[in-house]
Amino acid sequence: MQTLFKVLGGCFVLAIGAGVVVIGDNNGWFRKEAAVQNEISVQDEKPCPHGLTSTTCAFCDESLIEKLGFCKGHEVPEAFCTQCNSALIVAFKSVNDWCEEHNLPESQCKLCNPQAEENGGDEATTIADQSPSIKLVTNKNILRNQKAPSVTCTTESLKVQFLSPQTAKKAGLEYDNILEKDIVETISCNTEIGYDENRFARLSSRASGVIADVKKDLGNQIKQGDILATIDSSDFGTAKSEYLQANAIVKLWEKNYDREKGLLEKSASTERDVLEAGTKLTESKIKLSRSVQRLKNLGIGHDSIKEIAEKSNTSTLLPLTAPFDGTIVERDAVIGEVVTTSQVLFAVSDTSRVWANLDVYENDAIKILVGMTAIIDIESLLGRRHGGKVTWVSSHFDPKTRTLKARVELPNPKGFLKAGMFGKATVSIKDKTPSLVVPKSAVQWEGCCNVVFVRLSDYVFEPRKISIEYAMERHYVISGNVKPNETVVTTGSFLLKTEVLKGSIGAGCCEVEPGK
Repeated sequence: MQTLFKVLGGCFVLAIGAGVVVIGDNNGWFRKEAAVQNEISVQDEKPCPHGLTSTTCAFCDESLIEKLGFCKGHEVPEAFCTQCNSALIVAFKSVNDWCEEHNLPESQCKLCNPQAEENGGDEATTIADQSPSIKLVTNKNILRNQKAPSVTCTTESLKVQFLSPQTAKKAGLEYDNILEKDIVETISCNTEIGYDENRFARLSSRASGVIADVKKDLGNQIKQGDILATIDSSDFGTAKSEYLQANAIVKLWEKNYDREKGLLEKSASTERDVLEAGTKLTESKIKLSRSVQRLKNLGIGHDSIKEIAEKSNTSTLLPLTAPFDGTIVERDAVIGEVVTTSQVLFAVSDTSRVWANLDVYENDAIKILVGMTAIIDIESLLGRRHGGKVTWVSSHFDPKTRTLKARVELPNPKGFLKAGMFGKATVSIKDKTPSLVVPKSAVQWEGCCNVVFVRLSDYVFEPRKISIEYAMERHYVISGNVKPNETVVTTGSFLLKTEVLKGSIGAGCCEVEPGK
């Protein structure tokens, strides 16, 4: 009986406990505690203005760049590698740094941004070097360095201020001055040397036949009229015979016409006979003229035609002569070979002048004009520079290379320049002018404008909108709201740009305040 009471008591206790759980659950006692714990966790992971959290966003916490290191697989800092961490995409899009075409941040897109490609393989490359200072923006036909500053942009109304000069020093900022220099603006492009096509000829026989003799060889210097080869041609022999026959008939009818006129004066002939003789004479002259023209079409000059008539020359050997002074640069003539009028036997060129054929990049096409000075550097002729002027610019782009053809004529008296040589052309598109120059690392793209950060004090910096007029190897020629000798941030300018893009940083090392 005692055991039965113990069992019933245990069941009663279990029933009361289950009731308490049900009542607590209905009243949200346990869920409230879980919510509190969840709230604490959420507070630890604060959201940031870039769509991430404060502990994962390198735009908010610059220390992540150094902590995570460099992504060797994709040649960018791990904190900014969207290929390893796709969650970062939203952050780059929030600061207008995204290339939709290639699904990469614009500052990392090597296809659109040559500067990113040049710097990509260097582990010591700073974030500032990765900045997109030359890049296609919303209008895919306009490069960033060709865009003028936005008139509605309020960037210049801001100032970036570190908490103290010591904080700015710890950030590792480096500086340089805006310099004023006399700059010659140039563009560079690839070039290939070719023959001057106004003094270049491919020679073929004027009549079919067999090559009887070859008198000149490759590399021979020739004069206008020199015989290069002779072709035994039955067509040439026939043309000569027709000419001699037509010439003889003309002489015959000239005599008949003169005789009939004399008889008419003595009343021994009629006007009809004279008229018939005159008509025959005219017809024979027409045939003679036609035969002379055929010989000219075969390359026979006036003096040679006269000699044929005087000597009654019926030889079938047709000479192939040089059209101008020059050098034989191609030969495809062999004695005994049967040739046609379409077969090229020799190529002759005047090599004292050559053409440099330029392939101008599409972005530079609008800048190059006829008359501009160009310097040609040939890879195999180091130390020898060749100057000339642009004499022609094409009116259409090559559909395969997307380059514009242009031409520079070069004197070549010593023959150093050979057809087919490759090199670089530097075309001067603007004479020496005083210009403002800054290092490339000082220029940042903040979404709508190119900016530099001018140092106002040891820990206060002001963004200034600029236009990039011209890109050199390590510097930009700029214009805008800047002056010579002003000091700008180079290394570390990307850090200041991120502060401007954020507007303010809650837990950062510096603040962004409206300019006063």
